[in-house]
Amino acid sequence: MFSLGVATGQIASIALLAIPATLLLTQIGAAQRPAGQSPPSLIVTPSTSIAFSGLQGGPFSPSLIEYRVSASTGTVSYSIRTPSWVTVSSTSGTTDTSGVTIIFTVNARASNLRPGAYGPAVAFTNVSNGQGSATRPAKLIIQARSPPLPTRQIAPDRGGYLGDNRGGYLLDDRGGRLLAQ
Repeated sequence: MFSLGVATGQIASIALLAIPATLLLTQIGAAQRPAGQSPPSLIVTPSTSIAFSGLQGGPFSPSLIEYRVSASTGTVSYSIRTPSWVTVSSTSGTTDTSGVTIIFTVNARASNLRPGAYGPAVAFTNVSNGQGSATRPAKLIIQARSPPLPTRQIAPDRGGYLGDNRGGYLLDDRGGRLLAQ
């Protein structure tokens, strides 16, 4: 037989003490929030989407986008999840009613992406209680680079004229005169 070394009367006393302690902790938790007041929500501004664009390989515009996260009352803890092509100044933290500025930028991974549209969204999560968690659409538009323009150079063997890619002469390097072809 197994013995705890505690008399049966002591176990009953411990159990009776646990019930008031649980009730006291429940009352303390309720006292921290006034009656009728909802838990703090995460507020994310602005409500617009996150959008960047640029040529394949970069650079991308705008250079950064700012959002603000704050709490409706008290404080909330938050986390932020982004697409792989976005870097965020803070992936998690705590904010109060005065708020925290969050900065989004396009990172180096975007330089390797092919022309097209990339997304999908940025998730702002209230990890304290879930209230006010939000998503904002995120889009990166990458445009193809134009083919290079034909090379034009001064051709000394052609009398110092600027030659085009078809063998014609365009400009005299001494007087800047246009020549008819």
